Amino acid sequence: MKNHRWSAFGGEANESENKKPVEVKAHVHTFSHPDEHKEFLERLTLGRQFDLRFRALIHYYGDDIIAYKRKYPTSQKVNEFLRIFSNYLTDYLEDDVPSSWQECQSTFWEELIYFFYPHFMKTSIKQRESISFLSQLKKFVYWLDQRTGCSWYKEVEKYAETAREDLQTCERLLNALYLQAHPQLHDKNWNPMEDILKMNEHVQSYSHVVEGIFEVKAVEQHIIIVEEIDSGQSFQIVDFPVEKLVPGILLDGIMGKMADDFFWSWQMTLGVYPAKAKAYSKEGSFF
Repeated sequence: MKNHRWSAFGGEANESENKKPVEVKAHVHTFSHPDEHKEFLERLTLGRQFDLRFRALIHYYGDDIIAYKRKYPTSQKVNEFLRIFSNYLTDYLEDDVPSSWQECQSTFWEELIYFFYPHFMKTSIKQRESISFLSQLKKFVYWLDQRTGCSWYKEVEKYAETAREDLQTCERLLNALYLQAHPQLHDKNWNPMEDILKMNEHVQSYSHVVEGIFEVKAVEQHIIIVEEIDSGQSFQIVDFPVEKLVPGILLDGIMGKMADDFFWSWQMTLGVYPAKAKAYSKEGSFF
């Protein structure tokens, strides 16, 4: 599922993509008695607290997600975790979601941690969002094993501990890049749309603009060498906004340069991903 992020900043989506027909999928659920309908509405109300899609309520995972939510009716951390996890199931995997928890493969959890979660990573003053997500994931899977008879906890715990440092590195870099671009990010009166419009206007002033997912290949003094993961084309970025980049890390964003320039300038950050996320990209497109 591709996210047309550039069009959201005033650009145009790919013409061939605009020609694709829109597909609408409908699900029909029949209620056998009034109490079932009442129960469905209650679950629907709970699901709204973390943006659960309606269709999740008729699938096996919807029952477990709602049951877990009932254990923590007022927890905002649980809401945030369930918002990300349910989106992974309903919007990202959609028709490719496993038919049961028992049918999940190890890659189901690895893809969630390394590839999907960074797309939802938030900036924060304390910069502990990734730690919170991994902690909530482990708690959920431990509960899920007890509820369903699965045995995923040890494997998910291993993934979480291995990914911890990588995700924290991504989170620190994401925060640094956003703060560099938006110094008033954490101010109560910050107007994000005003900043975005200014950035968009600045990007459009360049004669050449490239958007994509770029793997950091090398850092040589004040020059960053990156490679677009779909085409394999290399770019040299001068005066990157922050220091201490880690080779292998993936930068999702936009760069620009003037016609006579050799070096590119990093303009807009849309996401930061660990190196292992590359294995799950599809034709260079993450979402």
